[in-house]
Amino acid sequence: MISFNSEAKEFKSKFNFSFELKNAYQIINNSNLYEIYNSSHNDPKIKQQINIFNQRLKKQDVEILVNFDQSILDNISILVFDDNYKVDEKKVVKQCKKILKMEKKFGQRKVDLIECRMHEYPKFADWSMYRENESSFFENVLTQQIIFMFKKKEYVITVACIEKCKQTKKDLFRLVKTIKFYW
Repeated sequence: MISFNSEAKEFKSKFNFSFELKNAYQIINNSNLYEIYNSSHNDPKIKQQINIFNQRLKKQDVEILVNFDQSILDNISILVFDDNYKVDEKKVVKQCKKILKMEKKFGQRKVDLIECRMHEYPKFADWSMYRENESSFFENVLTQQIIFMFKKKEYVITVACIEKCKQTKKDLFRLVKTIKFYW
């Protein structure tokens, strides 16, 4: 695997792949939630975020990546679904609008796309797309997302960003570019 710099660390996802991000990131899942909670330096804001993540982990099979050194609010989530559909240059904007429509149904906020396009990484994917918009669920939150299809599974990697959005976008791109599946 190509290492981006000496600060990069390889992470192993529960979804059978590895990827690189900065050392300061941590994966939060059901098995390590309270270990991270107990090592979070008694910061009440971090503990509040851990409680929010705990609620989400109870509802979804998701991995959440956080870098509390960078921001206590920004995070990256990884979801995987059994699915198989095709997106290409002709269909990508339509797909982004379809996702926004579904989000609005649940989030109750009408927002516009900021960016929607095909994405080149991961190279091995059947296809990959990038989309960005204000969150349909929360004010002042930006959603940055890469969705890709590989072996009849849809991988949805999403940044929820409030503070360091340029940096989290770079982190998202780094994560996806360095994905390596293991079987």
